[in-house]
Amino acid sequence: MRRISIFVFISAIFTIAFLAAGTAFYFYGINDKYRHSQMIVQRNILFAQNILLRLDRGNAKEQIEETSKKYGMKWIKDEKKGISLLKGAKLLGRQPIPFGFIDMLEKDDRIYLLINTFGRLILFEDERYRPYNPKIVWVYFILTALLIMLIFWAIWFKLKPLKSLQRCIRKFGEGELDVHCRIEGSDEIAQVSISLDEAIGRIRMLINSRNLFIRNIMHELKTPLTKGLLTVQMLPESKQKERLERIFMRLDSTISEFGTIEQLSSGKFPLKLRPVTMEDLIDQAIDLAMIEKDRGTFDIKPQRVEADFKLLSIALKNLIDNAIKYSSDRKFHIIADETGIVVESNGNPLSHPLSYYIQPYTQGSEAISGLGLGLYIVDMIAKVHGFSFEYENKEKKNRFIIKF
Repeated sequence: MRRISIFVFISAIFTIAFLAAGTAFYFYGINDKYRHSQMIVQRNILFAQNILLRLDRGNAKEQIEETSKKYGMKWIKDEKKGISLLKGAKLLGRQPIPFGFIDMLEKDDRIYLLINTFGRLILFEDERYRPYNPKIVWVYFILTALLIMLIFWAIWFKLKPLKSLQRCIRKFGEGELDVHCRIEGSDEIAQVSISLDEAIGRIRMLINSRNLFIRNIMHELKTPLTKGLLTVQMLPESKQKERLERIFMRLDSTISEFGTIEQLSSGKFPLKLRPVTMEDLIDQAIDLAMIEKDRGTFDIKPQRVEADFKLLSIALKNLIDNAIKYSSDRKFHIIADETGIVVESNGNPLSHPLSYYIQPYTQGSEAISGLGLGLYIVDMIAKVHGFSFEYENKEKKNRFIIKF
């Protein structure tokens, strides 16, 4: 599912709210205009009925004048003026009555009422009529729009610190340990930022302590190791001297490897990618493992891969070490082509999924005995290259695969 930013989501919600408010006010304006016209029609019809009642009873002109004033109507008695006023007038509606009709007309934003009864025409002008003015609807709409925008701005302003918090977390995740995520304020976001900043400080202290510890350990190990190598060089040639040299070289290689892995895990190891051949990678891995090449069989295609030569050879060395250590015949087989490298050996299948063994500090005797840390290193090196690390058991053969 595609991730949607909370700011985009809030913007969409308020855009919908704004459109909904605009639509509501639009239909309210139409309904209000219709209600305004209906009130005018009803008032004029009621007035016309009163006039017809007066005429039916034969009331005097004074009473018709009085009724006209009461309803805000002006009686136009001048026939020529009446004809002039009605010329070009728009008919708004007609209501039939016994022996005639009542017409409501409009001209120049004025409303006229024409009563035709028994062939007698009586014309009135509605002096109380005012054209419909949507100003009040617009005022309410603008106030509502301003309120929506104000609420939107307030929410946006309160959530804006999340962006800087996100940038801080991303930088910390990328290995920048000197970031500070503290945000001033007293709301929940500020409190989260303070807690996060304190947690980053503690993690920074632990990482620095760990790095210092590892470097001190490596330094303390390197010093006696160097002295041991110098001492061995002074011994006379013998099998014991050769064996001691190999032991000291293996220790030196292992300590250097730990230093490389420590830098890699802390995100401070720069990858040096270049095209390397499969043959060179496998030869270097066998040299690092310090084993005889005749322990393995090889099916290698003349293929190149874009990789860090040092790191990938360390990963292969670990796979070769595990293959020899845990195989039933202490031998291994390597298959290398354009799809990846497979290190194969005879043996029983793993008792747990591969995910169990690639954890750095997995609880359990199997991980402590060596498989856990070795495969953790392989998996980490594969990931920094963008490769995948897989395992399968076919025909009683354990197959560890680095897929390109």
